[in-house]
Amino acid sequence: MQIYEPHQRNAGIIEGKFLEYSQVRKPGTSIDNPEYYTPADLAIGAEIEVFSRKFKIVDCDLYVLKYLEANASRFPAATIESIKAIHADKLCSEKTTEENKNTPEMEE
Repeated sequence: MQIYEPHQRNAGIIEGKFLEYSQVRKPGTSIDNPEYYTPADLAIGAEIEVFSRKFKIVDCDLYVLKYLEANASRFPAATIESIKAIHADKLCSEKTTEENKNTPEMEE
């Protein structure tokens, strides 16, 4: 997991990378027997707590969606659908661009 905080004017918070790629232990789990966040916990709109700070998941990149779809049997359908919903416009424009590449141009 990697976390970025978006820029918010006059928020008093430094934006940018909050967390490098790493496993994140769920709050309330013991150090001896930790439970980590999994893709099932990371649907768009979900709230997670990392180092006593709460974050709401609002976006992810298309790579994540493509990876989850390619490995759909390993991930909850609700998580995949939540990501598809926010990327619907990007997927449509990507598909249109691909179709235009494959369509021969007509001469007048």
